[in-house]
Amino acid sequence: MRNKKNICEKSLSEKSAIKQDFRINIEVDFFRDLELIHLYSAAYEEPESSHSVGGIITRINGYTEWVSKISPVISIGWDWELRYENATCQYVKTGPAFSNIAFLIKNNDYSDLNEDAYTQRLIDSKIRLIGWEKKILQSITQ
Repeated sequence: MRNKKNICEKSLSEKSAIKQDFRINIEVDFFRDLELIHLYSAAYEEPESSHSVGGIITRINGYTEWVSKISPVISIGWDWELRYENATCQYVKTGPAFSNIAFLIKNNDYSDLNEDAYTQRLIDSKIRLIGWEKKILQSITQ
């Protein structure tokens, strides 16, 4: 495996490091090896208008943000919801992830997907590997 710093330098020098839309170009292999650290998570507050007398169904949901240790900083964030399913509470990612990255894509990397769908697929794969649920629990209960 190549040195991670060298991978980053190579990917940032192959094309412009930052695209016109301010996303950072990185290689797919570099992203797969990239360590992300938890920056911040919080729960959304219910609007006052939803408060009423008596019991109501409530949702516990929020957002989380993860970043790289390298510069320029790579950032990935997404919304989550705490759901009660199969007699357990589970944190579930909801909706698409938000990020400041763009992948340096070879022609054969995705044949049936557009760039946004391909990016979401790669980010979702990364999210499944980082154990984010425990970090959210720690953040919202402190």
